[in-house]
Amino acid sequence: MLVIKKDIFQWLTYPISKKLFGINKTWRGFVFVPVMNAFVLQFINFIFSFNLDAAFYLGFALGFGYMLFELPNSFMKRRLGIQAGAQATSNKIGFALLDKMDSAFGVNLVYFSLGFIAWKYAVLLFVCSSFTHIIISQLLVQLHIKKSF
Repeated sequence: MLVIKKDIFQWLTYPISKKLFGINKTWRGFVFVPVMNAFVLQFINFIFSFNLDAAFYLGFALGFGYMLFELPNSFMKRRLGIQAGAQATSNKIGFALLDKMDSAFGVNLVYFSLGFIAWKYAVLLFVCSSFTHIIISQLLVQLHIKKSF
């Protein structure tokens, strides 16, 4: 969110597709999130000696999964006439939860598909990461880093 708030990498702020996903799904997210996630996981792997093979590539794949699985929700909202960045007028809670859970699903699906965790742990991780996403989003709103939940 700080990258967006401070408008870092402005040259990548072009929408992937205004028509399909709206103006807020930009190339900046698809470049920055996987790359930053790759470096962070590589750093964590080094510091804590997790001995993850190809931690950099795993981090990239997880970051890409995060971004990729935000697109279907955006696509659906554009088809329903909900403007980019706007909240739904009906089913607010459902869309708010979907906004927090879509990327968590993508990350866990990638993690499971690559064979890092069993199915039951993927489900548990999905629940935990969804709740974490909800809590962090609320914290960002309270700190005025993010405008809305």
